This record gives sequence, structure tokens and C-alpha cells, in this order.
Amino acid sequence: MDFAGCEEIVRDLPAVFRGWRLTTGTPADFPDLNPRGTITRHETGWNWKEHGAPKARDWDRIPPRTNMRVITGVHAAAIHWYLDANPDFLCLHGGAVKLGKGLICFPAKGRTGKSTLIANLAAHGHKIFCDDVLGLSPPGERGVALGLQPRLRVPLAPVLKPDVLDFIAAHSGLVDRGWHYLKLGRGQLANLGEEAPITAFVNLERRKEGPTELSDVSTAEVLKNIIAENIIRKLPMAVIFARLHKLASTRRRLRLTYSDPDEASRLLAAEFT
Repeated sequence: MDFAGCEEIVRDLPAVFRGWRLTTGTPADFPDLNPRGTITRHETGWNWKEHGAPKARDWDRIPPRTNMRVITGVHAAAIHWYLDANPDFLCLHGGAVKLGKGLICFPAKGRTGKSTLIANLAAHGHKIFCDDVLGLSPPGERGVALGLQPRLRVPLAPVLKPDVLDFIAAHSGLVDRGWHYLKLGRGQLANLGEEAPITAFVNLERRKEGPTELSDVSTAEVLKNIIAENIIRKLPMAVIFARLHKLASTRRRLRLTYSDPDEASRLLAAEFT
């Protein structure tokens, strides 16, 4: 991606991208560069010109007028750029954190508190691989980090404990009225391309009140979720199904039912570390 007249965007990108090669200079400094697109600043916002790769889907309908809209657009597009460069990868929409020797993966499901739970796990000292998208590298389907900082919806969840709020404040990245990026440091967030084996899939089920519980679930339930949350559609479906079925059937499969993300993160840590 090439940026023209976007000094504020270039300044903020390193706060979101971990392990990506971000360089500055003039076109003459990069004679062999073949950018996937060019973002240009104009009087009322930004324009994204494509060079063989798609821009964020809603830019034509609602052109961005804030720095954060540009950053989140590049964030979304970068996932697809990375997967284009690794065509044999699968990719899951969900969160992943390293507990013990491997990754605990939370397949995405709306309104289950995934990112809030990830923030609690980070605050308790556990290494985050992602809160949104996890690559899967063959043949072992190891989890691969895409080097993107976690982000929380604003306003922050009212169930967050004071120590977690303090952690978020101490590791605050870019913030606007819709999103609050964390800015996790070395050892807290996996770099782009960092790998780890997957230990378990945990389906999240949030409720308003009640105890925090872990229970076993079937291969079919986990497989249904990870097929639905698989972003990759370019590989033959038979190949995708076989790879995901093997993954679901050979890892631990659990459901986490909870109302308090602090209790939930401590239960997970006790179970897997």
C-alpha cells in the first residue's frame, strides 16, 4: 500500500501493525515497489485507488473522513493481502491466546464478548495471537498470528474489573468513538507470522448472570462453527472440509458459559496452564 499526503496515517499505522514491514520515503526510494493500492488525502477525506487488490468494501458508499476509518480499512484489507501471499493457508474468524504450550481458539460468534475476554487474558499476562483473525498453516494447521493489535468496541464493557481497566488505560492505542485499539508490547502480542500449535477450541456462551463453567462439546458442534468462520473460499471445499474436520476432531472441544470475563479468563488459565 502506498500513501500520498497521509502523514497522520503513516504515523499511526505502527500502533496497529506488529511485525509488518512499514517504510517511509519517496517513490524514487522504492523503484521496484508494486503497491496494491494508493491512499491519497484530499480536502474532505481520503481516496483509495486500487492496483489489483480490493479496498475496504464500504469506502465507495461512505468515504472515510477520520483517521480511524482509514486505519480500520487498511487493517481489514491487510488480512486479505497476507492470505493472498499464503494461498495454502486457511483462516478463522475468531480469537486466540497462548495458554501453556498451545493456543486456545475462540471461534467468532456475535455478542459473546470475545474481545473483552481477550483483553482480560492480556491483562492477566497471557500472550495474544489475535482477537479477530487467525491463520492456519498446513500441514499441521498451526495457528499463525497476523500481527494486528486487538481492538475493543467503545464504550467499553461495564463488566470490566478495575485492574483490567487500568491495564487497558496503560496499553491504550488509537481510540475514537467506535473503537479502542490496545497497544500490546513485546511478549504480549504475537508478531506477524509467529506460529503455535492449537490446543483447544472453546465456544463462547455469554449470559447475564450465573456461574462460569467449562463443558465438553461434540466434534460436530466445533466443526460447524469453524466451517462457518473460515474466511478462505479459494481452496476446494472438499480440501477445506477435510482439513477443518481433522483439526476439530483432534483438539479439545469445550464450551465456556460465563457472565464475568475476569472469572472466565482465570478459569481458562487454570485449565490450560
